[in-house]
Amino acid sequence: MQAFIDKVRNGVRNFMNGRYGSDQLGTTLVIVALVLTILSNWLGRWLSIVALVLLVIVFARMFSKNIEARKKENDTFISFLPGANTWIRRQRIKWANRKTKAYVRCPHCNAEFALPKGKGRLRATCPKCGEKSDHTV
Repeated sequence: MQAFIDKVRNGVRNFMNGRYGSDQLGTTLVIVALVLTILSNWLGRWLSIVALVLLVIVFARMFSKNIEARKKENDTFISFLPGANTWIRRQRIKWANRKTKAYVRCPHCNAEFALPKGKGRLRATCPKCGEKSDHTV
């Protein structure tokens, strides 16, 4: 039995030799496809078709021999992650402070900043541009 397992393992290893394999983009696409498949039970069968297309893309990328192109795609994907992580972190902070702080935007530079909730009309100075503006919180 062990000889058979070794033979299969070597066959897979030989098949994947010179092919790209998996990366962060592929893993993310698999997770998104799984979520879409689960959601398709409630939101419509068309989501399962989208999930299937994503899985086809994942396998096409994994078995691709154009390694440089796949690395470039993955690097582009990774370059977007810090911005997405920062946005998610900011949303979590806003959610945690939702009872005590109101988030307002500066009318001059559109920067977002927090003011204490329930204080009525406040005159606030924007931390980014320094302009004063009135806000009701």
